[in-house]
Amino acid sequence: MVKLSLKEIRFIENYLIKNEVKYWDVRLELLDHIINSVEEKMTNKGLSFNAALQEVHQGFGNNLKTYVIYNHKLMKSGLYADKKGFEKFTKQKQKELGRKYRNQAIKTFKNNMLNYKFIVEYLAFSGLVLTVFQYFPKITVFSGLLILMLPTFYGFYHTFEEKALKKSLSFNMVGTFSILYWSIYNLGLQSLTFFYEKTEPKPYEFFVIMLVIMYQFLRSSMNLYLKILKENKALYKLKLS
Repeated sequence: MVKLSLKEIRFIENYLIKNEVKYWDVRLELLDHIINSVEEKMTNKGLSFNAALQEVHQGFGNNLKTYVIYNHKLMKSGLYADKKGFEKFTKQKQKELGRKYRNQAIKTFKNNMLNYKFIVEYLAFSGLVLTVFQYFPKITVFSGLLILMLPTFYGFYHTFEEKALKKSLSFNMVGTFSILYWSIYNLGLQSLTFFYEKTEPKPYEFFVIMLVIMYQFLRSSMNLYLKILKENKALYKLKLS
């Protein structure tokens, strides 16, 4: 079995970067797949490295030539002429990760609701929110938005601190869950301000109840976030450090 040299492997990695495969975890998966495919074609078909790589490039749905005509000249050709196949691969990975994380989030939510410690935490949080709301309704409602944004702030912090999270598709996808919760809550607050602009007191009770309900999903998304963070750090350290 033909084995690629370190120089050839680095060429493939740079080739993916030049073809704008921006997420390092997607690039890593593609790199492993391309290396295995190129080695297989070089062994079984007797192809050169360049010929094997071109076949693999086309196998992803990329073309070796892009027929963009300017002054009767072909503008692009070769391995960097077309990257539509890689774009399609990335979109497919987004869909797969979306389904995967939705299922994991539901599983985490169910586990939390059967966990004694979480039930105590949830009841304590709910009691605190409802008690404070009796005395400071406006502050409680608007502080709810900050509470629901905590995973987002936490994510921003780790994105700056951890190389494993920079341009990671898996982390990008898991972050959408926390953004969804506070976006819905924020949209509700804006709608309340618009429709009840001249009404006092405003029906803030609805948003307090929403905050209490959403806290369950917030904690589930945080658990999932921490799980993906741990996995990403381990993979990054293993493959790219």
